[in-house]
Amino acid sequence: MIKVICLSALILLIGLCHGETNFQGRIVGGEDISNYYVSYIAQIRRRSSTTSAYAQTCGASLLDNRTLVTAAHCVYNRLAENFLIVGGTDQRAGMDGYVTRAEKIVIHDLYNASITDNDIALIFLSPALPIREDNIKLSAISVASERPSVGTYATVSGWGTTTESGLSSNLLQQVQVPVVDSTSCQEAYDWRPISDGMLCAGLPNGGKDACQGDSGGPLVVNSQLVGIVSWGEGCARANYPGVYTNVAYFKNWIDQQRASNALV
Repeated sequence: MIKVICLSALILLIGLCHGETNFQGRIVGGEDISNYYVSYIAQIRRRSSTTSAYAQTCGASLLDNRTLVTAAHCVYNRLAENFLIVGGTDQRAGMDGYVTRAEKIVIHDLYNASITDNDIALIFLSPALPIREDNIKLSAISVASERPSVGTYATVSGWGTTTESGLSSNLLQQVQVPVVDSTSCQEAYDWRPISDGMLCAGLPNGGKDACQGDSGGPLVVNSQLVGIVSWGEGCARANYPGVYTNVAYFKNWIDQQRASNALV
Protein backbone atom coordinates (compact mmCIF):
# COMPACT_ATOMS: atom_id res chain seq x y z
CA MET A 1 0.00 0.00 0.00
CA ILE A 2 1.19 3.51 -0.84
CA LYS A 3 1.79 5.68 2.19
CA VAL A 4 0.81 9.34 2.40
CA ILE A 5 4.07 11.24 2.18
CA CYS A 6 5.21 14.83 1.94
CA LEU A 7 4.95 16.12 -1.59
CA SER A 8 8.61 17.09 -1.71
CA ALA A 9 9.55 13.43 -1.31
CA LEU A 10 7.11 12.35 -3.99
CA ILE A 11 8.50 14.87 -6.47
CA LEU A 12 11.88 13.17 -6.15
CA LEU A 13 10.22 9.87 -7.01
CA ILE A 14 8.04 10.89 -9.99
CA GLY A 15 9.25 14.26 -11.32
CA LEU A 16 6.92 16.71 -12.21
CA CYS A 17 -20.01 25.63 -25.31
CA HIS A 18 -21.67 28.01 -26.76
CA GLY A 19 -19.08 30.06 -28.49
CA GLU A 20 -16.35 30.08 -25.86
CA THR A 21 -18.21 28.33 -23.08
CA ASN A 22 -15.52 26.90 -20.84
CA PHE A 23 -15.72 23.36 -19.55
CA GLN A 24 -12.37 23.29 -17.72
CA GLY A 25 -13.51 25.42 -14.92
CA ARG A 26 -13.74 28.87 -15.07
CA ILE A 27 -10.12 33.15 -9.98
CA VAL A 28 -10.54 36.52 -11.47
CA GLY A 29 -10.58 39.63 -9.27
CA GLY A 30 -9.57 37.68 -6.18
CA GLU A 31 -6.77 37.71 -3.64
CA ASP A 32 -4.16 35.39 -2.18
CA ILE A 33 -5.46 33.19 0.61
CA SER A 34 -3.65 30.76 2.89
CA ASN A 35 -4.62 27.12 2.83
CA TYR A 36 -4.99 27.50 6.61
CA TYR A 37 -8.30 29.31 6.02
CA VAL A 38 -9.56 27.00 3.27
CA SER A 39 -8.02 23.78 4.49
CA TYR A 40 -10.76 21.68 2.89
CA ILE A 41 -9.52 22.40 -0.64
CA ALA A 42 -7.39 19.89 -2.49
CA GLN A 43 -5.68 19.80 -5.87
CA ILE A 44 -6.31 17.23 -8.54
CA ARG A 45 -3.13 16.61 -10.51
CA ARG A 46 -3.30 14.47 -13.62
CA ARG A 47 -0.84 12.87 -16.01
CA SER A 48 -1.73 12.26 -19.64
CA SER A 49 0.32 9.06 -19.84
CA THR A 50 2.35 6.80 -17.59
CA THR A 51 5.53 8.59 -18.65
CA SER A 52 4.31 12.20 -18.32
CA ALA A 53 4.51 14.51 -15.32
CA TYR A 54 1.53 15.33 -13.12
CA ALA A 55 0.03 18.82 -13.46
CA GLN A 56 -2.72 20.57 -11.52
CA THR A 57 -5.94 20.48 -13.54
CA CYS A 58 -8.83 20.90 -11.11
CA GLY A 59 -9.81 21.55 -7.52
CA ALA A 60 -11.79 19.42 -5.09
CA SER A 61 -13.20 19.51 -1.57
CA LEU A 62 -12.34 17.13 1.24
CA LEU A 63 -15.48 15.54 2.74
CA ASP A 64 -13.53 13.19 4.98
CA ASN A 65 -10.02 11.76 5.02
CA ARG A 66 -10.84 9.33 2.19
CA THR A 67 -13.41 11.21 0.10
CA LEU A 68 -13.25 14.19 -2.24
CA VAL A 69 -16.05 15.79 -4.22
CA THR A 70 -15.31 17.49 -7.53
CA ALA A 71 -16.84 18.19 -10.93
CA ALA A 72 -17.59 15.19 -13.12
CA HIS A 73 -15.98 16.85 -16.13
CA CYS A 74 -12.65 16.89 -14.26
CA VAL A 75 -12.48 13.10 -14.18
CA TYR A 76 -14.82 11.99 -16.99
CA ASN A 77 -13.35 9.21 -19.17
CA ARG A 78 -10.16 9.20 -17.06
CA LEU A 79 -8.47 6.39 -15.17
CA ALA A 80 -8.07 6.74 -11.41
CA GLU A 81 -4.44 5.60 -11.70
CA ASN A 82 -3.55 8.80 -13.58
CA PHE A 83 -4.49 11.14 -10.73
CA LEU A 84 -2.62 12.42 -7.70
CA ILE A 85 -4.44 14.32 -4.96
CA VAL A 86 -2.58 17.02 -3.04
CA GLY A 87 -3.82 18.70 0.14
CA GLY A 88 -2.41 21.19 2.60
CA THR A 89 -0.54 23.49 0.21
CA ASP A 90 -1.04 27.10 -0.91
CA GLN A 91 0.98 26.63 -4.09
CA ARG A 92 -0.19 25.24 -7.41
CA ALA A 93 3.00 23.21 -7.76
CA GLY A 94 3.60 23.10 -4.02
CA MET A 95 6.06 20.73 -2.38
CA ASP A 96 4.88 21.41 1.16
CA GLY A 97 1.61 19.45 1.31
CA TYR A 98 0.48 15.86 1.46
CA VAL A 99 -0.23 13.64 -1.50
CA THR A 100 -2.21 10.48 -2.10
CA ARG A 101 -3.77 8.65 -5.01
CA ALA A 102 -7.26 8.20 -6.40
CA GLU A 103 -8.36 4.66 -5.65
CA LYS A 104 -11.83 4.91 -7.18
CA ILE A 105 -13.83 7.50 -9.10
CA VAL A 106 -17.64 7.60 -9.02
CA ILE A 107 -19.35 9.93 -11.52
CA HIS A 108 -23.04 10.72 -11.25
CA ASP A 109 -24.85 8.27 -13.49
CA LEU A 110 -26.91 11.07 -15.06
CA TYR A 111 -23.93 13.28 -15.88
CA ASN A 112 -24.53 14.90 -19.25
CA ALA A 113 -21.30 16.15 -20.79
CA SER A 114 -23.05 17.98 -23.65
CA ILE A 115 -24.86 20.40 -21.32
CA THR A 116 -22.66 19.88 -18.22
CA ASP A 117 -25.62 18.76 -16.11
CA ASN A 118 -25.29 16.63 -12.95
CA ASP A 119 -21.65 17.71 -12.96
CA ILE A 120 -20.50 15.96 -9.81
CA ALA A 121 -18.16 13.11 -8.93
CA LEU A 122 -16.58 11.57 -5.86
CA ILE A 123 -12.97 10.47 -5.61
CA PHE A 124 -12.15 7.82 -3.03
CA LEU A 125 -8.58 7.99 -1.78
CA SER A 126 -6.07 5.39 -0.74
CA PRO A 127 -4.27 5.95 1.51
CA ALA A 128 -6.25 8.48 3.51
CA LEU A 129 -5.18 12.09 3.84
CA PRO A 130 -4.46 13.09 7.44
CA ILE A 131 -7.03 15.42 9.00
CA ARG A 132 -4.80 17.60 11.14
CA GLU A 133 -4.36 21.06 12.66
CA ASP A 134 -0.58 21.52 12.78
CA ASN A 135 1.65 23.38 10.32
CA ILE A 136 0.11 21.50 7.38
CA LYS A 137 -3.60 21.91 8.06
CA LEU A 138 -6.27 19.71 6.48
CA SER A 139 -9.94 19.63 7.41
CA ALA A 140 -13.18 18.27 6.02
CA ILE A 141 -16.12 20.43 4.98
CA SER A 142 -19.79 19.64 5.47
CA VAL A 143 -22.27 19.51 2.60
CA ALA A 144 -25.08 22.08 2.64
CA SER A 145 -28.61 20.71 2.86
CA GLU A 146 -30.23 23.80 1.30
CA ARG A 147 -29.21 26.05 -1.56
CA PRO A 148 -28.21 29.55 -0.38
CA SER A 149 -30.68 32.38 -0.82
CA VAL A 150 -30.33 34.82 -3.69
CA GLY A 151 -27.91 37.63 -2.91
CA THR A 152 -25.90 35.63 -0.38
CA TYR A 153 -22.17 36.11 -0.89
CA ALA A 154 -20.28 32.87 -1.39
CA THR A 155 -16.52 32.27 -1.50
CA VAL A 156 -14.88 30.36 -4.34
CA SER A 157 -11.24 29.25 -4.21
CA GLY A 158 -8.69 27.79 -6.59
CA TRP A 159 -5.42 27.96 -8.53
CA GLY A 160 -6.96 28.77 -11.90
CA THR A 161 -6.15 31.58 -14.30
CA THR A 162 -6.52 35.15 -13.06
CA THR A 163 -7.78 36.42 -16.41
CA GLU A 164 -9.75 34.74 -19.16
CA SER A 165 -7.32 32.63 -21.22
CA GLY A 166 -4.52 33.95 -19.01
CA LEU A 167 -1.93 32.33 -16.75
CA SER A 168 -2.71 30.16 -13.74
CA SER A 169 -2.00 31.53 -10.30
CA ASN A 170 0.96 30.01 -8.45
CA LEU A 171 -0.75 30.84 -5.13
CA LEU A 172 -4.20 29.84 -3.92
CA GLN A 173 -6.79 32.52 -4.67
CA GLN A 174 -10.28 33.29 -3.40
CA VAL A 175 -13.07 35.68 -4.33
CA GLN A 176 -16.60 36.37 -3.14
CA VAL A 177 -19.57 36.41 -5.50
CA PRO A 178 -23.31 36.77 -4.81
CA VAL A 179 -25.78 34.00 -5.58
CA VAL A 180 -27.96 34.78 -8.60
CA ASP A 181 -31.54 33.60 -9.07
CA SER A 182 -32.01 30.78 -11.55
CA THR A 183 -34.47 32.73 -13.71
CA SER A 184 -31.97 35.51 -14.40
CA CYS A 185 -29.26 32.95 -14.98
CA GLN A 186 -31.44 31.12 -17.48
CA GLU A 187 -32.10 34.37 -19.32
CA ALA A 188 -28.35 34.90 -19.62
CA TYR A 189 -27.76 31.37 -20.87
CA ASP A 190 -30.78 31.15 -23.12
CA TRP A 191 -29.21 28.50 -25.36
CA ARG A 192 -28.93 25.78 -22.69
CA PRO A 193 -30.91 24.72 -19.60
CA ILE A 194 -30.11 25.87 -16.08
CA SER A 195 -31.30 22.82 -14.16
CA ASP A 196 -32.14 22.30 -10.49
CA GLY A 197 -28.71 20.73 -10.18
CA MET A 198 -27.06 24.06 -11.02
CA LEU A 199 -26.41 27.18 -8.93
CA CYS A 200 -25.40 30.54 -10.39
CA ALA A 201 -23.25 33.22 -8.74
CA GLY A 202 -21.60 36.38 -10.02
CA LEU A 203 -21.70 40.18 -10.22
CA PRO A 204 -23.89 41.89 -12.87
CA ASN A 205 -20.90 43.88 -14.13
CA GLY A 206 -18.53 40.92 -13.96
CA GLY A 207 -14.95 41.33 -12.81
CA LYS A 208 -14.99 38.54 -10.23
CA ASP A 209 -15.34 34.86 -11.03
CA ALA A 210 -13.76 31.45 -11.11
CA CYS A 211 -11.75 30.72 -14.25
CA GLN A 212 -9.82 28.02 -16.16
CA GLY A 213 -8.26 25.54 -13.76
CA ASP A 214 -10.69 26.26 -10.92
CA SER A 215 -13.12 23.54 -12.02
CA GLY A 216 -14.22 21.16 -9.32
CA GLY A 217 -13.26 23.61 -6.58
CA PRO A 218 -15.44 24.74 -3.67
CA LEU A 219 -18.08 27.46 -3.44
CA VAL A 220 -18.69 27.99 0.28
CA VAL A 221 -21.24 29.78 2.49
CA ASN A 222 -21.00 29.75 6.30
CA SER A 223 -18.37 27.00 6.25
CA GLN A 224 -20.60 24.69 4.20
CA LEU A 225 -20.05 23.51 0.65
CA VAL A 226 -22.86 24.89 -1.51
CA GLY A 227 -21.34 24.65 -4.99
CA ILE A 228 -18.71 23.11 -7.24
CA VAL A 229 -17.09 25.16 -10.01
CA SER A 230 -18.67 23.84 -13.20
CA TRP A 231 -18.98 26.05 -16.30
CA GLY A 232 -19.72 29.50 -17.69
CA GLU A 233 -19.30 31.85 -20.62
CA GLY A 234 -15.67 32.88 -20.42
CA CYS A 235 -14.53 34.31 -17.08
CA ALA A 236 -15.91 37.27 -15.12
CA ARG A 237 -17.89 38.59 -18.09
CA ALA A 238 -20.69 41.07 -17.42
CA ASN A 239 -24.16 39.52 -17.41
CA TYR A 240 -22.78 35.95 -17.40
CA PRO A 241 -22.66 34.55 -13.86
CA GLY A 242 -20.59 31.49 -13.14
CA VAL A 243 -22.51 28.23 -13.04
CA TYR A 244 -21.82 25.80 -10.20
CA THR A 245 -23.08 22.36 -9.31
CA ASN A 246 -25.80 22.83 -6.69
CA VAL A 247 -24.39 20.59 -3.97
CA ALA A 248 -27.52 20.55 -1.77
CA TYR A 249 -29.46 19.03 -4.69
CA PHE A 250 -27.05 16.08 -4.69
CA LYS A 251 -26.70 15.62 -0.93
CA ASN A 252 -28.61 12.32 -0.86
CA TRP A 253 -26.55 11.00 -3.75
CA ILE A 254 -23.34 12.01 -2.00
CA ASP A 255 -24.43 10.30 1.24
CA GLN A 256 -25.42 7.12 -0.61
CA GLN A 257 -22.19 6.91 -2.55
CA ARG A 258 -20.05 7.56 0.50
CA ALA A 259 -21.85 4.78 2.35
CA SER A 260 -21.66 2.22 -0.46
CA ASN A 261 -18.15 3.00 -1.73
CA ALA A 262 -16.28 3.65 1.49
CA LEU A 263 -12.90 1.93 1.44
CA VAL A 264 -12.06 -0.39 4.28
